[in-house]
Amino acid sequence: MAPSPGQSTRGTKTPRVLVITYALDPTADYVLRELTDRGVPFWRTDLADFPGRSTLTAELRTEGRWGGRMGDELRGVDLSEVRSVWWRKPTSYSFPDTMSEPERRFAASQAKGAVPGVLGSLPGVLWVNRPERNADCTKPVQLAVAARAGLRVPETLITNDPAAVAPFAARCGGHIVTKVFGSIVHTEGGKRGQLYTRRVPPDQYNNPRIGLTAHLFQREITAKAYEIRVTAVAGKLFPVAIHAPDGPARLDWRRNSSSLTHTPVDLPHDVIRGIHTMLGGLGLVYAALDLIVDSDGTHYLIDVNPGGQWAWIDLTRESITLALADLLEKGTL
Repeated sequence: MAPSPGQSTRGTKTPRVLVITYALDPTADYVLRELTDRGVPFWRTDLADFPGRSTLTAELRTEGRWGGRMGDELRGVDLSEVRSVWWRKPTSYSFPDTMSEPERRFAASQAKGAVPGVLGSLPGVLWVNRPERNADCTKPVQLAVAARAGLRVPETLITNDPAAVAPFAARCGGHIVTKVFGSIVHTEGGKRGQLYTRRVPPDQYNNPRIGLTAHLFQREITAKAYEIRVTAVAGKLFPVAIHAPDGPARLDWRRNSSSLTHTPVDLPHDVIRGIHTMLGGLGLVYAALDLIVDSDGTHYLIDVNPGGQWAWIDLTRESITLALADLLEKGTL
């Protein structure tokens, strides 16, 4: 059984680990079960719990540190005792339906200024990861930092000019794909869908709709041998090779994850060095990285997800669980 969403199930000590994620997060449960087994007290909450189900009371002390408490009617954390924060996948602040839209926007702005502001100013606290670091890890930033770190990145074009696409495609041998900048999940007409990586045919190079917003185009690695998911936890790397069969998952394995096979894999030393340099440049303690390996053995960095999932891969689930639990328990890098 997983621990309850809000608290450790063992001990009466003051929680020193704060876990911020949505209520039904099975990936987080693996780590929280491990912390419970170790007797490490934690408090689990979500931003959506504030301000309806949780409260924050913080007073600035003379030594320049916020003192007080954040919690609900059952449990919480003493701000002076917090040693690590796992900022995983929180959902948005929640406000009563009785509030007008302008009131909700104002209340959300106030909450955003207070909750991460107070927690983020606490000295000596380990963050996995700081929310501002997650937000800064945009596709343009991560690809640029990866290239400066010595990692290979496929040729990439960002533009809203349709006339720029055809010359770029020509430089890529006529094989390009397009990807979204953020989450692939979208909702239209009440239906939920995903915007996967897709090929761009030549008759779409000059599509005028490209001019409606920014688009990301990238050279397709046509000689793909396999892909690698690398989960990074405080300098430890957990790589797994992902093999997709011919079909839609071959271009984007997220289209059919049940068709994939996973095998152990080693990373070349220069790739390991580049990943460490890149993560240091991005300021990330945790990240899930995706690489493509071509038939010549060249590794291409294609994505950095500071909140990427990891529990879906059996080969590395336990190792990553233990690494995260060790990190949160210790509270230092």
